[in-house]
Parts: sequence; structure tokens; C-alpha cells
Amino acid sequence: MKWGTFSLSQVPDLSKVPETFASDFKQFELAEELGFDTIWIAEHLFSSYGVVTSTQVLAAALAKATKKIKIGMAVVVLPFNHPLRTASDFALVDILSEGRLLFGTGRAYQPHEFTGMGIPMEDSRAMYDEALEIVIKAWTNEKIQHQGTFWTIPEPTEVLPKPVQKPHPPIYQAAISPESFTAAARSGTALQLASPFSYRTYREDWIDKIAESIEVYEQECVKHGHDPKGAERMMLLPFFAHENGEEAQRIARDRIEWFYAKVTANQKAVGGQPELIKGYEMTMRESLKTLREGFLSFDKLYEHGAAIADDPATCAEKLNSLRERLGITEFVLWTNIGGMAASDSMSAMRLIMNDIAPRVNEMEAASKAAE
Repeated sequence: MKWGTFSLSQVPDLSKVPETFASDFKQFELAEELGFDTIWIAEHLFSSYGVVTSTQVLAAALAKATKKIKIGMAVVVLPFNHPLRTASDFALVDILSEGRLLFGTGRAYQPHEFTGMGIPMEDSRAMYDEALEIVIKAWTNEKIQHQGTFWTIPEPTEVLPKPVQKPHPPIYQAAISPESFTAAARSGTALQLASPFSYRTYREDWIDKIAESIEVYEQECVKHGHDPKGAERMMLLPFFAHENGEEAQRIARDRIEWFYAKVTANQKAVGGQPELIKGYEMTMRESLKTLREGFLSFDKLYEHGAAIADDPATCAEKLNSLRERLGITEFVLWTNIGGMAASDSMSAMRLIMNDIAPRVNEMEAASKAAE
């Protein structure tokens, strides 16, 4: 089992942006010190929901601030940049980090970002597919030409530098809809699972729905010649741990609810009709239903396991249950959600690696021994 930490650099008070980044880096350095395997970061535009506008910029800084921990993207939004720029920038990150890059990819989901960039949201899946094809070719071929729907590379172009990892850094795909799981299976890419997004789509059935999609993913992997158990399955969870479970819930409640209120506001569609945006019909329609039916309260999130805030023993039991059900290979635990105080977040990080991770690892070992 691998263990990761995550930051979206959320800033409820925009007068404290510099302090927030300084705090983030202290937590990243602590993650390496404690023995976490990975740091995962994300990018967003035009909102305090997350003020990292470019994962490659932050990743490059992380590459020089850390020595051995892997640096994961959760995710790079492929439609928002020219694919040759994406390929070049992240090859440079891979070099600066001495081969520690994990390349998580996605197509974005917040309407205001597409509006601000002047990109039709309904084109995002096709843009994503074309961009990923170009990035991989740029990393693995001496020169590349391309004639596509969204990008044209008319003359043979050599993209430099090339990444350190061969043939390229590990690629992850964010997966919520069944179509995303099928696409990941075709290419054999690793899965990025995230309770905030699957839960808002499927509510109390979110774990069952992921299990169903993973079953299809494994079947499709076999069809396309990939080991169905061979790729990483990471899961991101809003997470907080305290020696006292009730205190964990008290501290986490407002921070987690702030996050869900912000993402809900950002995901409102133009004209108030979320189901009309092609390619996002299901997730937007169901997210609106999730909000209207009260499923985004902390109590509901906690009840259905979409957010964990407990004592170490209970945290370990819940994580192990997810591991057994879904075959999770890495938990990415989000402790500084919604502007959580750094002292609380770092305390939770220490509990994860000193108390919770050993319990889960022991359960995993016992399960394997019994097979």
C-alpha cells in the first residue's frame, strides 16, 4: 500500500495567499520526512477553490524542495494548454525531479473555467483524447507531426527535453463516469479515484458504482491485453484524524462543508441547466440532485464514507474496507481541506504515518497471507 498527501491550496481568505503556499510547502516537506510516498497537486482557475493555476509551476518548485517523494498531478487539465507545451513542461519537471513525476490527467469539470478560457465545455473529452495522444507521441518519438480537430503540427517538430522516465512518466486518468474507466482500460493507464466526485454523482451508492466500473475496467483491460490488476488505483479522500473521533469530526466539519459549498457554486452551469452541457449530463444532473437532497452536509458525507474524520483505529478500519472492496493500491489523504489550520493538518499527517498506515498495512499483509 502506498500513502499520499494532497493539497488544492484552498484559500478562504484571499489576503493570505502567500502564507498558504508557505504552509503548503511545510506540509510537503513534512510528508517526505514522515515517509509518505507521494504528494499530489491540482490546478484550477478563477476561484479560491484552488489557487494553483499551473501544476507544472508548482511541481517544478516541489522538485527542488524535496528529494525522494514522488510528485503526482491530480490533475493536469489537458484541454487548457497546447499539448506540445504540456509535453515540454512536464518533461522538464521529470528531469528536475530526477524521474519522480506521476502524470495524472483530466478534462476539467467547472463551467466558469471553460467560460474564462473561451473553450466550449462540450469539446472537452475530444480535446482531452487528442491532447493525450500528442503528449505521448511527443515524449516517445524523435519528431512529431499532427493533423487533428483541435491542434495541428504541420512540420516535423522535435519536442525537447525528453522525460527521464522511459518510455514516459506513469499516466493516470481521473475516472468518474463508466466511459472514463473504459478509456483507461483501453490504454492501460492507472486510475485516479476520488470520493468527492464519485459521491456527488452517486451519493450513498458511490462505492458500489466504483466497484461496478472497476469490474468493467478489468474486463476491458483483458480485452486490450493489459493486466487487469497491474495498474495503480489511487483514491483521494477528504480525511482528518485525531486521537478522539468526536473531536476529529468537530474540527473537520466546517472545512469539509466549505469545500463542498465552493465546488457546488463553481459547477453551476450557464443558464442554470447543468444537464444540457454535452459530455457532463450525468455528473451535473446528479450533482445538482445531491445538493438539493441534502447529501453534501458533513453528516451525510461522513455517514456514507465519502469523508473520513475519526480516531486512528476507526480510520484504519474504513480505509481497509475500501482497499478490500476496490483493490486500492494508494490512499491519498487530504488533511488540509478548505483552509484547515496547518497545525491540525500536520498533526493528522503524523497520525496517518505513525498509527493509521501501519494498521492498514498489517491488515493488508494478513489478508494476503490468508489467500
